Amino acid sequence: MIKKLRNKFILISMLSVFFVLAITVGAINISNYVGIENNAKLVLTEVINQGTKEEMVGMPGEDRRVELRQEHYFVVSFNPDGSINKVNNRQMFMFSEEECKDLATKVYNDELKGGKYGEWRYLKAIKADGLTYVGFVDFKERLDSFNNFLLTSSLISAGAYIILLGLIVFSSRIVFKSSEEAYKKQKRFITNASHELKTPLTVISADMDIIEMDAGKSEWSESIRDQVKRLTEMANQLVTLSKLEEEDVSRYPFEDFSLNEVATKAAEAFEQSFKKESIKFSYNVSSNITMHGNRYLIDELVYIFLDNSLKYTGGDNKSSYFVINEDNKGNIELRFSNTLSKEDQVDTKQIMERFYRSPSNTKEGSGVGLSIAQEIINLHKGKIKIDKNNSTISFIITFH
Repeated sequence: MIKKLRNKFILISMLSVFFVLAITVGAINISNYVGIENNAKLVLTEVINQGTKEEMVGMPGEDRRVELRQEHYFVVSFNPDGSINKVNNRQMFMFSEEECKDLATKVYNDELKGGKYGEWRYLKAIKADGLTYVGFVDFKERLDSFNNFLLTSSLISAGAYIILLGLIVFSSRIVFKSSEEAYKKQKRFITNASHELKTPLTVISADMDIIEMDAGKSEWSESIRDQVKRLTEMANQLVTLSKLEEEDVSRYPFEDFSLNEVATKAAEAFEQSFKKESIKFSYNVSSNITMHGNRYLIDELVYIFLDNSLKYTGGDNKSSYFVINEDNKGNIELRFSNTLSKEDQVDTKQIMERFYRSPSNTKEGSGVGLSIAQEIINLHKGKIKIDKNNSTISFIITFH
């Protein structure tokens, strides 16, 4: 259990760190990219304003939104009939004049759309002189800088993430060490106390045999026997639960076995008990279901839920049913359902917790049985779902 808590702590911590790093690095890089695109619009606007003139617009030092002397760009103007008027490619060293005309014509004819052509950005606009201008600007240097920063920031974040993972794993050992030791002492105490209880309970039971031989049976001796039986059962359950929580599979070896055989025998064993309590009991177990797991634990699992159903079935028309199915993918589903009394106040979120007892529960029990069932399900990597309406509760267990 402590191991699970530690793993959850590490998982939650690392997910939190991941989201913080992802949001931070992502926001910075998105901001950089948006800045580049906004700058591209400004440069293209200035390029269109410059048009196809040979000279730079304005004198050096004059206030301008963008300085074009360091930019690589070309501008092509088109007459209203679509013919090329003029080309200015003095600031272009990558494309020939024919290539500039060809690219600009594609933009003019809407063969290129979206304002992007590889690492180039382009803009088409009609100016007051009636001509249509198409401008291209090379943004390779800016985009390379952006990609380098993206790569560097991602690598630094990944490195920081790995370092934090190591620190959290190391620190979690220190943080959970005292809890783990306390938990081990608690389990050791439960196991030792359960074993120690068995001796006096055995002595009490033997003494009752002698007393009954002399004085005969009475309601008091029967009551003592019932309580001894209850304490013995609780002690055994606590030991079983303690062992299961260790999740030591070697203690409970897995093998292939006939689930329908195990389930059918358990259901048949309970039939008379249900009949005695005037409960309508039915079961339907598909044939030839083979399961890989621990036969003893699965038998215990079925017994726990059938016993739980026997104890807590209520209502005007008391009924309980048990179904096992296997789908085409090999998933096995066990469903235990029973009716409830109107007074039953069952909390489905807590019902599988150790020692849980519903406020309306007046039946005898230790509150440990369903906890054992939960650990058996966990050991077999299964899942449990609890459905409850006003009159029926169902425990649906799935093994993959």
